[in-house]
Amino acid sequence: MAFYPLTLEQANLKEVQGWKVGQRVQVKEWNGIYEIEGYHQYGKEKEFTTVYLAKLKKDGTKSKFGGDTQIGNLMPLGAKQPTTNKNGLTAAEAAKQIFTNGFAKHGWYNTDRESLVKVDSITKTGRVKIQRIDIKKGVMARSKTVDGRKVYSQEDSLINFASLEYELRGDAKTFTPRLHNGEWSWWNGGEIIKAPAMRLTWLLD
Repeated sequence: MAFYPLTLEQANLKEVQGWKVGQRVQVKEWNGIYEIEGYHQYGKEKEFTTVYLAKLKKDGTKSKFGGDTQIGNLMPLGAKQPTTNKNGLTAAEAAKQIFTNGFAKHGWYNTDRESLVKVDSITKTGRVKIQRIDIKKGVMARSKTVDGRKVYSQEDSLINFASLEYELRGDAKTFTPRLHNGEWSWWNGGEIIKAPAMRLTWLLD
Protein backbone atom coordinates (compact mmCIF):
# COMPACT_ATOMS: atom_id res chain seq x y z
CA MET A 1 0.00 0.00 0.00
CA ALA A 2 1.15 3.55 -0.70
CA PHE A 3 2.78 5.54 2.07
CA TYR A 4 1.64 9.15 1.65
CA PRO A 5 4.00 11.97 2.73
CA LEU A 6 3.11 13.26 6.17
CA THR A 7 2.66 16.92 7.02
CA LEU A 8 5.11 18.43 9.50
CA GLU A 9 2.44 18.22 12.21
CA GLN A 10 1.79 14.56 11.45
CA ALA A 11 5.50 13.75 11.24
CA ASN A 12 5.94 15.13 14.75
CA LEU A 13 2.98 13.13 16.06
CA LYS A 14 4.54 10.39 18.18
CA GLU A 15 1.53 8.92 20.00
CA VAL A 16 -2.19 8.49 19.31
CA GLN A 17 -4.63 6.77 21.68
CA GLY A 18 -1.73 5.17 23.56
CA TRP A 19 -0.07 3.73 20.44
CA LYS A 20 3.46 5.08 19.95
CA VAL A 21 5.71 5.45 16.90
CA GLY A 22 8.29 2.64 17.03
CA GLN A 23 5.98 0.36 19.02
CA ARG A 24 5.66 -3.25 17.87
CA VAL A 25 2.10 -4.44 17.39
CA GLN A 26 -0.16 -6.96 15.77
CA VAL A 27 -2.94 -5.99 13.36
CA LYS A 28 -6.42 -7.46 13.27
CA GLU A 29 -6.68 -10.12 10.52
CA TRP A 30 -3.03 -9.64 9.47
CA ASN A 31 -0.27 -12.22 9.92
CA GLY A 32 2.99 -11.26 11.59
CA ILE A 33 4.32 -8.44 13.75
CA TYR A 34 4.56 -4.79 12.69
CA GLU A 35 6.23 -1.57 13.82
CA ILE A 36 4.34 1.72 13.85
CA GLU A 37 6.02 4.26 11.57
CA GLY A 38 3.59 7.16 11.61
CA TYR A 39 0.04 8.46 11.59
CA HIS A 40 -2.31 10.42 9.39
CA GLN A 41 -5.27 12.09 11.08
CA TYR A 42 -8.20 13.45 9.10
CA GLY A 43 -11.84 14.42 9.42
CA LYS A 44 -13.37 17.68 10.65
CA GLU A 45 -12.22 17.02 14.20
CA LYS A 46 -9.36 14.71 13.20
CA GLU A 47 -11.56 11.87 14.42
CA PHE A 48 -10.05 9.36 12.00
CA THR A 49 -6.51 8.02 12.21
CA THR A 50 -4.65 5.92 9.64
CA VAL A 51 -1.58 4.12 10.97
CA TYR A 52 1.41 3.35 8.73
CA LEU A 53 3.24 0.13 9.56
CA ALA A 54 6.37 -1.78 8.58
CA LYS A 55 6.26 -5.57 8.75
CA LEU A 56 9.08 -7.10 10.77
CA LYS A 57 11.22 -10.07 9.79
CA LYS A 58 11.76 -12.97 12.18
CA ASP A 59 15.00 -11.35 13.38
CA GLY A 60 13.08 -8.18 14.29
CA THR A 61 14.39 -5.99 11.47
CA LYS A 62 12.06 -4.18 9.09
CA SER A 63 11.15 -5.91 5.86
CA LYS A 64 10.28 -4.18 2.57
CA PHE A 65 6.61 -4.96 3.20
CA GLY A 66 4.16 -2.82 5.11
CA GLY A 67 0.76 -1.24 4.92
CA ASP A 68 -1.71 1.09 6.51
CA THR A 69 -4.83 0.50 8.57
CA GLN A 70 -7.28 2.28 10.83
CA ILE A 71 -6.03 2.68 14.38
CA GLY A 72 -8.88 0.55 15.72
CA ASN A 73 -7.30 -2.51 14.07
CA LEU A 74 -4.12 -2.35 16.15
CA MET A 75 -3.60 -5.13 18.71
CA PRO A 76 -0.96 -5.57 21.42
CA LEU A 77 1.64 -8.29 21.01
CA GLY A 78 0.31 -11.68 22.11
CA ALA A 79 -3.31 -10.81 21.43
CA LYS A 80 -5.42 -13.51 19.82
CA GLN A 81 -6.55 -12.96 16.27
CA PRO A 82 -10.31 -13.31 15.58
CA THR A 83 -11.40 -16.85 14.69
CA THR A 84 -14.94 -16.14 13.47
CA ASN A 85 -16.41 -13.86 10.83
CA LYS A 86 -18.85 -11.01 11.49
CA ASN A 87 -21.67 -13.57 11.58
CA GLY A 88 -19.91 -15.64 14.25
CA LEU A 89 -18.94 -18.50 11.92
CA THR A 90 -15.60 -20.28 11.99
CA ALA A 91 -13.82 -20.90 8.69
CA ALA A 92 -15.05 -24.51 8.62
CA GLU A 93 -18.64 -23.50 9.35
CA ALA A 94 -18.59 -20.82 6.66
CA ALA A 95 -17.01 -23.19 4.12
CA LYS A 96 -19.70 -25.81 4.70
CA GLN A 97 -22.37 -23.17 4.02
CA ILE A 98 -20.68 -21.61 0.98
CA PHE A 99 -19.64 -24.84 -0.75
CA THR A 100 -22.71 -26.84 0.26
CA ASN A 101 -23.34 -28.23 -3.25
CA GLY A 102 -19.80 -29.63 -3.52
CA PHE A 103 -18.49 -27.10 -6.06
CA ALA A 104 -16.58 -23.81 -5.98
CA LYS A 105 -15.76 -21.02 -8.42
CA HIS A 106 -12.00 -20.81 -8.98
CA GLY A 107 -10.24 -17.62 -10.06
CA TRP A 108 -7.02 -15.62 -9.88
CA TYR A 109 -6.27 -12.42 -7.98
CA ASN A 110 -7.30 -9.38 -10.11
CA THR A 111 -7.94 -11.58 -13.18
CA ASP A 112 -11.25 -12.73 -14.64
CA ARG A 113 -10.31 -16.33 -15.44
CA GLU A 114 -13.03 -18.26 -13.65
CA SER A 115 -13.67 -22.00 -13.73
CA LEU A 116 -15.74 -24.52 -11.82
CA VAL A 117 -13.91 -26.92 -9.48
CA LYS A 118 -14.99 -29.85 -7.30
CA VAL A 119 -14.70 -29.56 -3.52
CA ASP A 120 -13.13 -32.74 -2.12
CA SER A 121 -13.08 -31.99 1.59
CA ILE A 122 -13.21 -29.32 4.30
CA THR A 123 -10.96 -29.71 7.36
CA LYS A 124 -11.75 -28.79 10.95
CA THR A 125 -9.62 -25.65 10.54
CA GLY A 126 -11.53 -24.61 7.41
CA ARG A 127 -9.00 -25.58 4.75
CA VAL A 128 -10.74 -26.56 1.52
CA LYS A 129 -9.30 -29.19 -0.83
CA ILE A 130 -10.44 -28.90 -4.44
CA GLN A 131 -9.83 -30.67 -7.74
CA ARG A 132 -10.11 -29.28 -11.25
CA ILE A 133 -12.70 -30.77 -13.59
CA ASP A 134 -13.34 -31.11 -17.32
CA ILE A 135 -17.01 -30.37 -17.94
CA LYS A 136 -18.60 -32.74 -20.47
CA LYS A 137 -22.19 -31.54 -20.25
CA GLY A 138 -24.17 -28.76 -18.57
CA VAL A 139 -22.37 -25.64 -19.77
CA MET A 140 -23.33 -23.25 -22.56
CA ALA A 141 -22.20 -19.87 -23.80
CA ARG A 142 -24.20 -16.93 -22.49
CA SER A 143 -26.30 -15.31 -25.19
CA LYS A 144 -28.11 -12.06 -25.87
CA THR A 145 -30.33 -10.83 -28.69
CA VAL A 146 -28.91 -8.11 -30.95
CA ASP A 147 -31.02 -6.78 -33.84
CA GLY A 148 -33.25 -9.84 -33.62
CA ARG A 149 -30.32 -12.29 -33.75
CA LYS A 150 -29.03 -14.38 -30.87
CA VAL A 151 -25.34 -13.65 -30.24
CA TYR A 152 -23.26 -16.01 -28.08
CA SER A 153 -20.54 -14.71 -25.80
CA GLN A 154 -16.99 -16.02 -26.15
CA GLU A 155 -16.15 -14.97 -22.58
CA ASP A 156 -19.24 -15.72 -20.45
CA SER A 157 -20.75 -19.17 -19.91
CA LEU A 158 -23.66 -20.51 -17.88
CA ILE A 159 -23.60 -23.68 -15.75
CA ASN A 160 -26.62 -25.93 -15.33
CA PHE A 161 -25.84 -27.87 -12.15
CA ALA A 162 -28.85 -30.16 -12.63
CA SER A 163 -27.44 -31.59 -15.87
CA LEU A 164 -23.74 -31.21 -15.08
CA GLU A 165 -21.43 -34.03 -16.18
CA TYR A 166 -17.67 -33.84 -15.63
CA GLU A 167 -14.41 -35.71 -15.15
CA LEU A 168 -11.78 -34.98 -12.50
CA ARG A 169 -8.34 -33.93 -13.69
CA GLY A 170 -4.99 -32.99 -12.20
CA ASP A 171 -3.90 -33.09 -8.58
CA ALA A 172 -5.92 -31.86 -5.61
CA LYS A 173 -5.03 -28.42 -4.25
CA THR A 174 -5.67 -26.98 -0.77
CA PHE A 175 -6.94 -23.46 -0.11
CA THR A 176 -6.38 -21.74 3.24
CA PRO A 177 -8.98 -19.46 4.89
CA ARG A 178 -8.24 -15.79 5.57
CA LEU A 179 -10.31 -13.15 7.32
CA HIS A 180 -10.70 -9.74 5.69
CA ASN A 181 -13.15 -7.13 6.97
CA GLY A 182 -14.97 -9.83 8.88
CA GLU A 183 -15.44 -12.12 5.86
CA TRP A 184 -13.77 -15.45 5.12
CA SER A 185 -12.01 -16.06 1.81
CA TRP A 186 -9.92 -19.04 0.65
CA TRP A 187 -6.52 -18.67 -0.99
CA ASN A 188 -3.61 -20.65 -2.48
CA GLY A 189 -0.95 -18.16 -3.56
CA GLY A 190 -2.65 -15.88 -6.10
CA GLU A 191 -5.56 -18.29 -6.60
CA ILE A 192 -8.91 -17.94 -4.83
CA ILE A 193 -12.09 -19.99 -4.57
CA LYS A 194 -15.54 -18.51 -3.96
CA ALA A 195 -19.15 -19.59 -3.78
CA PRO A 196 -20.16 -21.46 -6.95
CA ALA A 197 -22.17 -19.49 -9.46
CA MET A 198 -24.16 -20.26 -12.59
CA ARG A 199 -22.18 -17.64 -14.53
CA LEU A 200 -18.45 -17.95 -15.22
CA THR A 201 -16.24 -15.40 -16.99
CA TRP A 202 -13.01 -16.15 -18.89
CA LEU A 203 -11.68 -12.96 -20.46
CA LEU A 204 -9.81 -13.49 -23.71
CA ASP A 205 -7.53 -10.43 -23.48
